[in-house]
Amino acid sequence: MTRLRKADVEQLLAGYDADPVAALTTALRVVLDQPGGEWTALLKAAGFSCARRIRLQGNDPAALDELAAELNELRAVAVAVA
Repeated sequence: MTRLRKADVEQLLAGYDADPVAALTTALRVVLDQPGGEWTALLKAAGFSCARRIRLQGNDPAALDELAAELNELRAVAVAVA
């Protein structure tokens, strides 16, 4: 797993309001070292719980916000987080 650089986090935050899924997809591609990864495949590769993946795939605003905050603060994803 790769940690996000400051520029990656800035890009995530800059694009988040306009299209949160696209911004998070870009960040997850970096973190998971999968430059061509699609949203659903990236969520599975991240090792998230089934419940969290379902919320993210359903574009639940709270779930998207949680992931954005996690990526901003940790510069990585915490696997197996409910």
